[in-house]
Amino acid sequence: MSELKIKNADASDKYLGTMGAGSTGDPYFSIPADFYTEVAKGNVPGHTIVHKFGGNSAVGVTFEPITSLGIYNTPQVSGATKLRIKAGGDANDTAAGSGAREITIVGLDETGAEVTETLATAGASASTVTTATFIRFYRAYVSASGTYATASAGSHAATITIENGAGGTDWGAIDLNGFAKSQTHIGAYSVPLGKTAYLISYSATIESTKTTEVIFFQRRNILEIVAPYTAMREVFSLGTIAGQLTNPPEMMPIGPFPALTDIGYMARVASTSADVNVEFKILLVDD
Repeated sequence: MSELKIKNADASDKYLGTMGAGSTGDPYFSIPADFYTEVAKGNVPGHTIVHKFGGNSAVGVTFEPITSLGIYNTPQVSGATKLRIKAGGDANDTAAGSGAREITIVGLDETGAEVTETLATAGASASTVTTATFIRFYRAYVSASGTYATASAGSHAATITIENGAGGTDWGAIDLNGFAKSQTHIGAYSVPLGKTAYLISYSATIESTKTTEVIFFQRRNILEIVAPYTAMREVFSLGTIAGQLTNPPEMMPIGPFPALTDIGYMARVASTSADVNVEFKILLVDD
């Protein structure tokens, strides 16, 4: 069986990605590979797999992010904000209700470090605000519910929207559209401080009758506060497509994307609007 050679956790430098069994006395140990499976199982120190997916049911004729709200807010550091659950939800999505009882929010704070915070739901009222301030928000999910969910009884009672702490600016949503999804659909990510990302798979699905242009973008150095700024650039284009496109299964990783880099999808349709769904996986490596 082929084996991947991985640095020991106490080795002085990081994973080199070479193949073969280690010899006695060298700083490597050998594990059976598929490498990515071993990472997912937690057997490779300093490496994790991040799975991102998003959908936008109304992509228009100008480029927009593939998220359920068509937004991926990317303020400069001066725009860091606390977040909260927006008012106007369902009365059952409350701390002692039958729906969502708490929501966990994940993103980056004003230093670029990943921050996770959990908020109690407040029914149709706005929740309390987070303690942390955010410059990026790339995931939220229902982390406690009053219902043992089934196909017909979901973990939340209505769409749950996350907004800035003062109100007025939406940042993301946990949709209920025939099924209580309990998870945001955000086809974008921002690499946290102390990490480097490598894109290891991607796919996109578009309505078969709609011709749509899909690109994967990056913007490095997101903490910059004065010009000249690092350009927002296309990493690759999936072209003008309809239907489904999936990367080859043996694709070499694309990257690196260093810490403090925004990555993700944008799309535009030739006319009217289109339903676009995307997915990607990244290998996240400790610096």
